[in-house]
Amino acid sequence: MPERMALRTIDARLDNWASANRGRYDPTDAARIEQAWRRLTVHQRDLLRMAYLWHAGREVICRRLGIPRHPWCRYEIELAAAKQAMVSLLADK
Repeated sequence: MPERMALRTIDARLDNWASANRGRYDPTDAARIEQAWRRLTVHQRDLLRMAYLWHAGREVICRRLGIPRHPWCRYEIELAAAKQAMVSLLADK
């Protein structure tokens, strides 16, 4: 993996992936993210799709995915777990 991609955060890489249809982006990294995204569980894929592609709010995501809204940190934990799973899949390649 090129050094500059290793230094980018997962948030920046997911934002790049989400920008693929909207303007300037790194197509190589977006393709890597897409391949890893396809290997996530359905719940994690839906969570990342809603958060990064749709820019849906926490309430909408929680309601659609059945994530308890209280305590509020449940959403943050689910999102962090999805990002960590993505990082693990990217590291495997």
